[in-house]
Amino acid sequence: MLEREQRNTLAEIEALSMRVAADPLADLQAQFDLTLESANAPVAHLASYDANGGLEALAYSTAAITQPPAPDEALRLQVGESGRIAQTLTIGETLVVRALTTSTDAVGRRHLLQWIQPLPPQLAPQLAVLERSSIDYAQLRFQRGALKSTFVLILGFVTLLALLAAMLAALAATRRLIQPIARMSAATAEIGEGRFGAQIEVQSQDELGALTTAFNRMSRDLAELDARDQASRAETEQARAHLAAVLSRLSAGVISVDHERVLTANAAAAELLDCPMVALIEQTLDAAAATSSNAAQVLATIRGRNLDARSEWREELLLPGDPPRALLLRAVQLTGDGLRYVVIIDDMSVIAQAQREAAWGEVARRLAHEIKNPLTPIQLAAERMQHRFKAKLDAADAQILDRATQTIVAQVEALKGLVNAFGDYAKPARIDLRPLALDVLFNEVLDLYESSGQCRITRAIASPLPSLRGDRERLRQLLVNLLTNAVEAGGHGVAISARLSQQGDDLELVLHDHGPGLPLQFDGRWFEPYMSTKPKGGGLGLAMVQKIAEEHGGQIRAENIESGGACFVLTLPITR
Repeated sequence: MLEREQRNTLAEIEALSMRVAADPLADLQAQFDLTLESANAPVAHLASYDANGGLEALAYSTAAITQPPAPDEALRLQVGESGRIAQTLTIGETLVVRALTTSTDAVGRRHLLQWIQPLPPQLAPQLAVLERSSIDYAQLRFQRGALKSTFVLILGFVTLLALLAAMLAALAATRRLIQPIARMSAATAEIGEGRFGAQIEVQSQDELGALTTAFNRMSRDLAELDARDQASRAETEQARAHLAAVLSRLSAGVISVDHERVLTANAAAAELLDCPMVALIEQTLDAAAATSSNAAQVLATIRGRNLDARSEWREELLLPGDPPRALLLRAVQLTGDGLRYVVIIDDMSVIAQAQREAAWGEVARRLAHEIKNPLTPIQLAAERMQHRFKAKLDAADAQILDRATQTIVAQVEALKGLVNAFGDYAKPARIDLRPLALDVLFNEVLDLYESSGQCRITRAIASPLPSLRGDRERLRQLLVNLLTNAVEAGGHGVAISARLSQQGDDLELVLHDHGPGLPLQFDGRWFEPYMSTKPKGGGLGLAMVQKIAEEHGGQIRAENIESGGACFVLTLPITR
């Protein structure tokens, strides 16, 4: 109904505008009066305004509305843009419809026409509601930007919260997924570095948990395998070390070869082949053979016999030298792929010497047994003859008897000493091995000889030196025999150089006397019994030296020095 009233009012003001435009006199007031008289409905108010809003003409039919509100500039601009408008408003207590339009009269003047017409009273409640709605709409329209910004901010904040929550959820899910994988990667790196047995906590029962369980089981299995492997390697290393220790102490040479290389060798093999071990082990047969004539002859024999591919063989060799050395080679083929042999090299010269020493020991034992028994009766008989017949003889004969008796007794004592030496050499050794400081014992023996004035000694004894396990009295006898031999060979006041030092796992004692040297007719046999040119002694001193050295797991060798004198080198192992 309100819209109908607004449409009717707009139609009326349009008709008025047309009449104003058609009036040749352009009399606005006359047109207004005529309109009020001929209007079908009561018209409250008519007015005309110029372009600046100035009032040009005015007409009204009720005293209730004599000064209606003039259109403001904004309303004029709105009418200028749209051509006409209709709006509802309240003037005082009267609810009216105001219609506005423009019109140009016959003389070309432009007018803004305003038509105000009261509305029926029954429209007041509806209009009040409409007005309130209009006010609310205007407020909402005014606040639209702020509300829109607020809604955008709220929506953005909610969106950010949702994104943040999604990111946090994604991070949590990623962490739940990545952390076990990262721990598994770290544990895998540990396994790759050889640290087996790493375990990862199972935190879920899904596929990742099943993978973690399988990884833990694999890690435990690897740890067990590694432990068994470590134990096996330790056993293998222990067996290898034990074998190396055994081979290093063997007097026989042991060497293993294939068709073109020397695989292993012990120190005795290197000594027999007259070449260093580094020139043998892991070297080709040709390279090892080039190190010495002994190696060339032995390795050529081994290569030739190995080509026969026999499981076992043996051969004797005579190596040239002074003296010549007889070797016995015995080979056994190893099981497995390829031609690999273990060759045992025995120095038959050493065996022959051992056999000679055993024979001399048996001779000494029998001589000691056969000679010692009659010596005491001979001595007693001589002393008894002297005691019984001395008083019955004249002075000259008594003197002859004394000299003869003393000679017999002296020779008997000498024979007893020789028999005792025979017995010591022949009887089995009973040594008492205890920790022993060899440097202290050596200094004691040197002091004994030096203080007696028998020799002049120059010492070079390293300090500190490790102790060894040995029989103190037997080693003292060894040192005494060496020094006695030097003094007897060089004569009273002979110059002796003594040196004691550590050489690897051995203690090395060097004794060099500046005497005439060792007899050349016994070259290489100086440590055999009875090989002596001295007027005194039984030739057992150096033989006892070698025997005592071998009892302690050591070695003794001798050589003549070009500058003069003889040199004895004794090596004793520090640990046995």
